[in-house]
Amino acid sequence: MKDRALSTIGLWVVVGLVIWVGGFFSVAEQASFGLLALIICAAQYEFYQLVRAIPGVGRPHLSGIVAGFALHFGLFFLAAEEARSNYLLTGGALLVGLHLLSLLRHPGEVPTLLRRFPTLYGFAYLPFMLASLIAIARMKDGHLLTAQSVGLYYVVWVFVATKFTDVGGLLFGVPFGKHKIAPTISPAKSWEGCIGGLAASAGASALFAWLLRDGFSISFMVPWKAAILALPIAVLSIPSDLIESVFKRLAGAKDSGATIPGIGGALDLIDSMVLTSPVALILLSYFLDWAKRG
Repeated sequence: MKDRALSTIGLWVVVGLVIWVGGFFSVAEQASFGLLALIICAAQYEFYQLVRAIPGVGRPHLSGIVAGFALHFGLFFLAAEEARSNYLLTGGALLVGLHLLSLLRHPGEVPTLLRRFPTLYGFAYLPFMLASLIAIARMKDGHLLTAQSVGLYYVVWVFVATKFTDVGGLLFGVPFGKHKIAPTISPAKSWEGCIGGLAASAGASALFAWLLRDGFSISFMVPWKAAILALPIAVLSIPSDLIESVFKRLAGAKDSGATIPGIGGALDLIDSMVLTSPVALILLSYFLDWAKRG
């Protein structure tokens, strides 16, 4: 547990610093996009390796990774308003998300779509769902005092709200967890850990907004609003993490990789972002528009 918590915090601190710096320098902003795209590509590759071990699933093609990067590249160079108003992206993510949630009802069954179209499935599961992060990174806000793009800071906030749910779940679930959520999918997850995760997510999000209160004057992201908006993100991060556990159990694997101590691979690192990213895009788009009208 200690290695996992330290690795999670350390990695996302690094990611957060890179994205934070990206708000000041245009080159660093592009480097931040490159880092996000690299992590997602690595996670998609690990997913393809994972599904190859599932009986009855066809061999996925790496062309899915190329298509995912092309999607992110295109979104990154769209105007911020176009990226935010992309109803096709959010609507499609809703449909994919509902399908992914349905996997939790029958965790021992291989989805028909995965069996027949593994390449397309991996594209929809990771780069398509996580494309919302790229759209968020391109958001603009005239209230930001020290940078042209507020989106990079919102990306950090989504990371904080999502990943601190995992950290809080570990810190509370290990000593206090008695009532299991889904023992056949992830025996370690408990309702007590979920409560701790929600509290940690809200607290960390409020702290993040408080730290930005002077230098970055983000329009509506005051601490109490940041804490409230973090709650739906935190709630969705839990089934998002369970979905990856379904795939790992089908493949008979404990982790998607072994490159990060206590965590596993890139897919293990961002699995909880799959459902939270599209919802964060919807929430932030609505409240940014609301703040500007106000």
